[in-house]
Amino acid sequence: MNRLTTSHKIEVAFWLLLAGFFFYHSFEFNKEIEIYKYGATLWPRTILLLITLAAIGQFLDQRKNGDQASSNTMAAAHEDSAQETEFGGLRWYTNTFILLAIPFAYMNLSALLSLPVIAALLPEGFNTTLSVDDPNSGRVKIIFAAILFIAYLAIGWRNHVGAILALPILFATLMEDFGFYSLAPVFIIGIMILMGERRVSRMALVMPLIYGILLAFFVSLLYVGLPTGNVNPFYTFGNWIVTLLQ
Repeated sequence: MNRLTTSHKIEVAFWLLLAGFFFYHSFEFNKEIEIYKYGATLWPRTILLLITLAAIGQFLDQRKNGDQASSNTMAAAHEDSAQETEFGGLRWYTNTFILLAIPFAYMNLSALLSLPVIAALLPEGFNTTLSVDDPNSGRVKIIFAAILFIAYLAIGWRNHVGAILALPILFATLMEDFGFYSLAPVFIIGIMILMGERRVSRMALVMPLIYGILLAFFVSLLYVGLPTGNVNPFYTFGNWIVTLLQ
């Protein structure tokens, strides 16, 4: 049954036109690279291909099921916990706002460290700009990231929909300091848990598989420099993975 609406058609047309527009302009930098045999356009065109396939797949799904599939997913996430905050209520919006604010709290960590209450707990002469050269900044970043992540877990466990919205932002925020290679497994497991997966054996199988595919695709095939982080031991681990795969 055709359950497409005008918004569905506009959405898929937008993504296909966007992919076509960038594909056309990719010929402007289609040059050979001495250290990379696939040339400068392989990975951008691969991303455009994935966007195209995703748009077509969503279009076909919406043609068959309309918005029912996404509604069922949201309902499952909402009903997964018996103690879930009432969806759409004031508490839900408040919790969701806090979840979305957690990544921005880390982004403004230097400003937080300047607060008198927190500054009093820091070592004397500590550089609150969190310079990479400061030996203490790495430890402070790890501590505050852990605190914020625990807060995310505590609030998100009662608000799975809000947690799903905030997790990609939190992942992107922490990636500069802790690197893609260290955070990706946590992100994959987090998404699986928030979507209702509770079987440890299934997560233990799927997470390494997805992680391995991502590393092989981006690092070995596309030769994309994913963030390694700048805080040890995460930086050392990221460099070790890159050296191993390249």
